[in-house]
Amino acid sequence: MSLLVTVSRNGSRVYSTSVDEVVDIGRRQIGEPEEPLLYQNPLGQWRLIIAELELRTVPRMLVRLAPTGDNQWQITNLHKSATIAVPGIKLLAFGESCAIELPSKIQLPESISLSFESSVAQKPQFVDEAWEGSLCALGLSPIRLSGNEQIEHQQSFSRFSMQGGSGSQLDVDVVLEWLGQAVAAMQRPVSSAGFFSGIAQAVASIIDVDRAEVILWDGKHWEFDASRRFVNPRVDEADVRAPSSSMLQKVLDTKRIVVYPKSRGGSSDLQSMSVQLLHTAVACPILDILEGGNEILGVLYADRTLNVEWQLGKVMEAEQRLIAILATAIASSIARRKRETLVTKYEQFFSPKVTEAISLNPALLEGEDVDVSVLFCDIRGFSHTTDLIGLEAAMTWIGDTLSELSAFVLKSDGVLVDYVGDEMFAMWGAPESTPDHAFRSALAAREMMALRKDLSERYKDSIPGGVDFGIGICTGPARVGNTGSKQKFKYGPMGRTVNLGSRIQGLTNHWKVSALMDAETVKCLPKDFLKRRLCKAKVVGLDGDLDLFELMANDSPRNAELVIAYGRALELYESGSNFREAARAFGELVQQFPTDGPSLIMLVRAVNELVEPSQPFSPVWCAKSK
Repeated sequence: MSLLVTVSRNGSRVYSTSVDEVVDIGRRQIGEPEEPLLYQNPLGQWRLIIAELELRTVPRMLVRLAPTGDNQWQITNLHKSATIAVPGIKLLAFGESCAIELPSKIQLPESISLSFESSVAQKPQFVDEAWEGSLCALGLSPIRLSGNEQIEHQQSFSRFSMQGGSGSQLDVDVVLEWLGQAVAAMQRPVSSAGFFSGIAQAVASIIDVDRAEVILWDGKHWEFDASRRFVNPRVDEADVRAPSSSMLQKVLDTKRIVVYPKSRGGSSDLQSMSVQLLHTAVACPILDILEGGNEILGVLYADRTLNVEWQLGKVMEAEQRLIAILATAIASSIARRKRETLVTKYEQFFSPKVTEAISLNPALLEGEDVDVSVLFCDIRGFSHTTDLIGLEAAMTWIGDTLSELSAFVLKSDGVLVDYVGDEMFAMWGAPESTPDHAFRSALAAREMMALRKDLSERYKDSIPGGVDFGIGICTGPARVGNTGSKQKFKYGPMGRTVNLGSRIQGLTNHWKVSALMDAETVKCLPKDFLKRRLCKAKVVGLDGDLDLFELMANDSPRNAELVIAYGRALELYESGSNFREAARAFGELVQQFPTDGPSLIMLVRAVNELVEPSQPFSPVWCAKSK
């Protein structure tokens, strides 16, 4: 017994087909044909694609249908983390199976549903109403089935016909044959040599023309290529003329399908010499889906010369609509190819979540002024360690360490802006807006600090002194976009926030701490983030001063005690009136926490004010270098 499987979205049927052997159902994977489609992969396995690549809520491997040999069908859950609800039967966990009671229906994410009925084998039926918007945009009305639209599966599909606007009847079996040719052409990857020529051949077969081809538009010129053309064997290729320039220009001007002549016996506004030699021609725009259909990628063009007998007829409206569907499918394939290329190009910089957002909306990468948080992380002692262990081992160590650090950035949906030697530069807050970008950057920094222990243990034999980092974080406005060149893409921020973040990172060495940040970052952090204000500071090359904060690691129970005591001593120092008490307080901290760099620095500052008071006194500490 064959099983009729129907895919619906938002209650409207999209695709139905009969199956009679094992079929896996799920979302499209990279390299697979576009959905909806039943196809056999190179391993001989049948796959029914029910959702496009970007619909991540629909699993790639969802369920498996299999005949049981007793005129029944079995359904198996292939998804490891989701249960499948089979109405009237049970919830199926991963790997569980049950018989399907017919008819039956399963509801899936993205308003997709699968219904199952018993059926005799029949050809696929495409009734995707989403095509209607594309057809209307090209100046065409949707094709409708004539007669009773509630087709019973027991009835012969060939009894129904398709009504073209010219009044001609097309047998539905003929239309299905056309669609079969079109689907076969569209199964090729858009990057393959035969993708465009296969579609051109399908068009030539559908409307019996001398020539069909895909002509691409680069924004200024038409790009003609014989590899995207199909010439009817009855025609000498040397006799094939260039496509009508007036038709191509009209497509550019109107972004709509252009047909010559308009109708049998009718006049046309195309009067150029190139069309006077034609019996019939059609040019359908291929519109850029990623640009909202407002830009032309190319044209699907076909024509027939006057040398052909007139009884072949002009291009009927039903044929125009099918050509428009093919043109829209080409645009969809190109868009998906672009998105997949973007994913490949940007996945090294962005987290999967951000990469997906960019692939769906590349405009996110355009330059904009936004608030971001930047993080600079320097691996300390790189030059000394390289001299100690040699270049080959140092390359392995630095690559391993930067990979570990980068993972924390991507985990928190940050952007890897750049690597400069032993330093990593990251950003949060763009291209996708993330209001909690400061929190994400500080969280990543804290995880980086926790990594030091593991890395030190991993490289204890080659780096006896252990592995340490210096991290600087700054939050504020920046200009974000491609800061690289046409030859080398580099997405990232520019401006004072970036410069200040780099300066803050440089101060970690002087203050002998692992992570420093500015007050704007601190304002956005929850209270349970352990931090202390070290001082007011002025950095080299930038106007104004800033409150300098240390982001504390959670590796010592006494850190909270240190923060409180340091704060009291700093308040005494900054009051400018009791340096003796400030020196005593910082001196006690140095005794209790002998490795704490900030306490020692502030002790020296307090003692210097006692010995040689500043006139006038300023609590601002001035950095002497970057």
